[in-house]
Amino acid sequence: MLSGLEKLKTRRAWLVPDFMVWGLPALGDMEFLLVENVDNNRSVFFNAVDLADTVQEVSFDQLTDHRGNQLPAEISAPLVVPRSKSDVPVFVVGKESDSKFKIARATGDENPATADLLIMEMSS
Repeated sequence: MLSGLEKLKTRRAWLVPDFMVWGLPALGDMEFLLVENVDNNRSVFFNAVDLADTVQEVSFDQLTDHRGNQLPAEISAPLVVPRSKSDVPVFVVGKESDSKFKIARATGDENPATADLLIMEMSS
């Protein structure tokens, strides 16, 4: 059986410095109803669209760690911990998959935010 320190040391981890986060969180869904009248034929349409869905999607193989090594294309059960280097908060949107994750910054500033990313493989 592995001790806590041994478990921590057997996991892979990467530090990605100075990552530019330009994505913004979605404002939510807007539902709408459209009624169309063409030649006395009425049609009703219902739909929902995302507003301001510009979340930034990042694949792990697009990243380079602080030693200059490219990250693998797949990481088993990844955990991405962003650390903003400015006053603008940065956060992961949703759950990370084995090959990518989504990240966004707060909407308070129009400039991209810089963040360090700590990426850890949490599988056993």
